[in-house]
Amino acid sequence: MNTDPIKQVEDLTRGANDFMKRSGKSVLGRYPLVFSFLGTFGVVLIINGFEGVIDKISVLRERPILILIVGILLLTLTGTLYKRIEKRLD
Repeated sequence: MNTDPIKQVEDLTRGANDFMKRSGKSVLGRYPLVFSFLGTFGVVLIINGFEGVIDKISVLRERPILILIVGILLLTLTGTLYKRIEKRLD
């Protein structure tokens, strides 16, 4: 049995630090797979919701090329806006 008080304090401190490392992790760090599945499920729900909304709008339902054009325009617009904002921040 170890009777050295300094060694006992070091062991106690080491144990407390190990416990805090385990319990101090973020929830995302402890369960990355669960959050990956939840994030993926959320993205799928949003895409499915957009498809449902597009199906309700007859102009878009009848002209899928219009959806493609609008999508490309939106991506171009947001990319241009992002570049302008980035230049102002520099």
